[in-house]
Amino acid sequence: MGIFSNRSLVPIHIGGYLSGNLCHLAAKDVRLAPVPARSVEGWRSVLNQLPKGPKTLRLLLSSECYEVITVDRPNVEEQELVAALTWSVKDLSAIPLEHQQIDYFELKVQPAGPKKLQVVVADRRKIQPLVALLHGLKVQVELITIEEIALTNLMPKDERPHLMLCQLQENRLSLLVSVAGEFVLQRPINGVVFAEGQDELTRQTQFDAMTLELQRSLDYLDRQLRMPMPVSMSLLLPVELQQWLEPRIQSLFDLPVESIASADRDVVNCIVASVLTEQPEVQHEA
Repeated sequence: MGIFSNRSLVPIHIGGYLSGNLCHLAAKDVRLAPVPARSVEGWRSVLNQLPKGPKTLRLLLSSECYEVITVDRPNVEEQELVAALTWSVKDLSAIPLEHQQIDYFELKVQPAGPKKLQVVVADRRKIQPLVALLHGLKVQVELITIEEIALTNLMPKDERPHLMLCQLQENRLSLLVSVAGEFVLQRPINGVVFAEGQDELTRQTQFDAMTLELQRSLDYLDRQLRMPMPVSMSLLLPVELQQWLEPRIQSLFDLPVESIASADRDVVNCIVASVLTEQPEVQHEA
């Protein structure tokens, strides 16, 4: 027996973002191409690009895989909470009950009134085949999380409120709010679409509509959550749109603005990177 034979190998962490039929991937110091989520050969090819040793995956679900439903916290003991939440949301979700995977979290900042919980209802049909495939390839799935939580890893971590304007699937704009690196609020910016090829007048019209929605969000933070004015905004958008929006938002709202995406790392790459820094913790699930 060699003197180093009992040395344990440090796992290689992989970040995965499940969106549609693809899983977008990232690993430290290695650039990985997306892989068809249910392709065994595709996954084998990706894993063969990585150094030998144990592999772990931190999986981020796109919003098409889950719903988040706000409910009053049931008046039950902690060990009975998941079962109670299952019945609280079973008729509120579009996902059939037999395919629901339930988890929950509590917001760091809550509006006045009864305590609320955020119930995540994930669709097992979209998750379990991938988890089973990875298990067969001896890849440990150590964490499954959602966009709202993972994206806060790209935001400042101090105790002040921070905003992020992001564009995910189908040019869908959302505003995220975090405090101390924890998710507080996500609000869709409905009816506003920034797309390639827009003329200046159309883009300005969309910007005007967006600023009204942003102001409504700031009013909600002030009046309902009693939060101070956010101190910065991050942009997670196509690079050209970030460059167009940054000076306008900074001037209008008098906020420092930071662009996250770059020519070397597009929006999806940034999203995948966000899950790599997510810390596994004990999960509450059913």
